[in-house]
Amino acid sequence: MQVEFQQSNEKSQVIYGQTFAAMLREQLFHERHVIWCGNQRYYDRYADKFAQLIASDNPQDWLITPNERYCNRLDQLLDFARSQLRFSTTQKTLYIGLGNEGIMELATFLQHVSPLDSQLWLIPMSLRALAQSLTFDATIVEPVTQKTVLQVTSAPQQILFDHTLADQQTDGKLVDLLTLISCGVVAAPDFLSELYRSYPNQQQLLNQSFAAFIAPLLQYYEGQGREIRAFGQLFEQAFFATSNGHLLSDSMKRMFGLVFTLAWSAEVSELDFNFKNFVVWLYHLGYPLALPQEISTAEYGQQVIAFAQKKPPRPLKKIGQLDLPQVPTERELAAVFDRYHQLVEKIRGK
Repeated sequence: MQVEFQQSNEKSQVIYGQTFAAMLREQLFHERHVIWCGNQRYYDRYADKFAQLIASDNPQDWLITPNERYCNRLDQLLDFARSQLRFSTTQKTLYIGLGNEGIMELATFLQHVSPLDSQLWLIPMSLRALAQSLTFDATIVEPVTQKTVLQVTSAPQQILFDHTLADQQTDGKLVDLLTLISCGVVAAPDFLSELYRSYPNQQQLLNQSFAAFIAPLLQYYEGQGREIRAFGQLFEQAFFATSNGHLLSDSMKRMFGLVFTLAWSAEVSELDFNFKNFVVWLYHLGYPLALPQEISTAEYGQQVIAFAQKKPPRPLKKIGQLDLPQVPTERELAAVFDRYHQLVEKIRGK
């Protein structure tokens, strides 16, 4: 299936519902130099396969990143920019970003600043990477803190998504589900209820495809993509500036960012939402609910406030509707962390 996706004044063609092999066979590369941007894992897995799908008169090169979420780092961009010196400036070029969210951002930024006559295609390998590609926003971050140092808005010519590869994940499906949950929380409460019915526990999640939710994801991201993406982001990023925050994986930081933003929203607004049942649902899905004891919630709260003073987050006014931006207070956050800890202890039977 091919649809035209628009975000503000930028447009892209999104192709899904087919395998990558089928999608690539249907593409016309027009004798372009193909520059793949992906991590080592995807290079090992797909380089030979994809090379066979592209005509021999299309030269191919790979730019390889580390196997990590935040590969969209300033040092990585500089390395890739220097690598462009060996490529011909007279031949048309096609950049193809293949992989996770960081690669989507890095490839977008690289093509945007490239002096070559080029186009950009993105091949996200997960729902969360698809969601990132749909915002048309690309950031370059500082390596240690993941603070944004550069940002552009640029739409790829095409986004190709093969849901069968995303469905093969295990832990990755938990993180992908957070992307869909954010859509429901920010934009569509009925959609959140549908997710609960479709994936009541981890077994159902691992055994059922996300295929039916691709079209709704495109719809919600076309209308409120940046708002959905931003929800929970500040609380997530604060972990990078907190002592022992490294004890949480990037995926766990994202999960807690979403949960704590939702809990804070319940603290400052009268949400018609059963937060306890929501956390119980996450427990049955297999999310790790308890913060490591080595992470001080007091210190973490201070980092949340420091980040919020620069760019206040938007709590929910109600499920499906954001309120005006505001800075959390120490009292609010202390209440959120205390109640959350008590709730988790009760759920876990301690």
